[in-house]
Amino acid sequence: MKLHIKTLSPIHIGNGEKYNGLSYLTNRGKVLFYDSTKVMENITSKYSENFMRWIEQRTTEIERLEKLKRDERDDQKRRNINQSLREAQKKLSLTELINNLIKDITVKNKFNNNFLYSVEAKTQVYNNIDIEAFIKQNNKPYIPGTEVKGAIRTAVVYYILKKDIYWNWLKGELENFGRQHREDLQRIAGQRGKLVNDIKKKLVEGVGKIEEKLQNKLLRADGKDDAKYDLLKLLQIGDSELKKPPQCLFVSDLKTLNISRQFATFQELCKKDQTFTCDFRLENNKAIILDRLGFDDDQKKIISDVKNLFQCCYEFSNRLLDEELAYTHYPNEVKDKLNVIKKENKLDSPVIRIGKNEGYMSLTMGLLVKDKNKTIYDNVLCHATKNTSYTGSFPKTRRIVSLGNNDTDTCGWVKLNLIV
Repeated sequence: MKLHIKTLSPIHIGNGEKYNGLSYLTNRGKVLFYDSTKVMENITSKYSENFMRWIEQRTTEIERLEKLKRDERDDQKRRNINQSLREAQKKLSLTELINNLIKDITVKNKFNNNFLYSVEAKTQVYNNIDIEAFIKQNNKPYIPGTEVKGAIRTAVVYYILKKDIYWNWLKGELENFGRQHREDLQRIAGQRGKLVNDIKKKLVEGVGKIEEKLQNKLLRADGKDDAKYDLLKLLQIGDSELKKPPQCLFVSDLKTLNISRQFATFQELCKKDQTFTCDFRLENNKAIILDRLGFDDDQKKIISDVKNLFQCCYEFSNRLLDEELAYTHYPNEVKDKLNVIKKENKLDSPVIRIGKNEGYMSLTMGLLVKDKNKTIYDNVLCHATKNTSYTGSFPKTRRIVSLGNNDTDTCGWVKLNLIV
């Protein structure tokens, strides 16, 4: 079987890499990307020695300022050093190189013709800003099967956890955790700083262990702590085909809503209305095999038919979209787009949320805990995350994508269609 994955909003699936100012140029509404080989080809041997000396000088200055910043204890002096550091980093860019080091117009023009690939820039891209890269193979973007499978896994956990027998177990675990860490949970509400971070680390690890036990209980045969007996091991999703970057990618900045201090975050994003195709199959899911492996009736039902997996996705996404639509800080155009996405969510072709900007509720047991027991959510779970704790309004922020001309969009939504 083949799975069609259609993007309903821009999405960003990162590979852990960032393009710095020496990896791209902006030109007439496009971002041109380079690797070190392309850069050296363009500057030619005429400027190679000067280029390496220029890089060394710039890097040495940045390292000097970074050391000063680490060693300085006076706040005002640190701010001044930080300003100087930003200026030094800004100068370490291809734009600075071409404008100030290269005098030959022929060499300058080579950069406009010899690059890895180019994509549209929806908003102004600064010459020294880091751009988070979209995952690629041979410089061609794709959607990893593991990304889709991870979203399905969360939906399955949500679906099973709604049953009282499993929820009562989790409720007991979280209540016990809350009693054991009551003092710490109360101390860090709405607070920041190193002490809070140290406490948070301990709390996050504790809730992480509960979630791991929950995953084993819900998705492992007979609760076995062995990946060989994981229910979703029977679901195989391949990586999608590779696409050409100009066809499906663009660069833009993301805005963080409901935050006092804005900072620029730029990403390569996949456009909406792009369709990717990958292999999709269930294997070894016959009743006799599932019985032999030790799966219970709830688990067997889900993995026995793709329709049941899709139902899990449909129900989870329906609830998640309601949660997003209730977020009061979204602009009207984003809420309109979320309503369109909700109409696209069908039992036989559900929507899911993937990628870096999908948000806390898309990844964890938090959404069901919020529905089932708001007290536990507010007093325990909200404070045992890596983010600042905001009782009653957690998570406080959302990210939206800038599309230019004052238009914005939500992030991460795709629609699944199975082609037999």
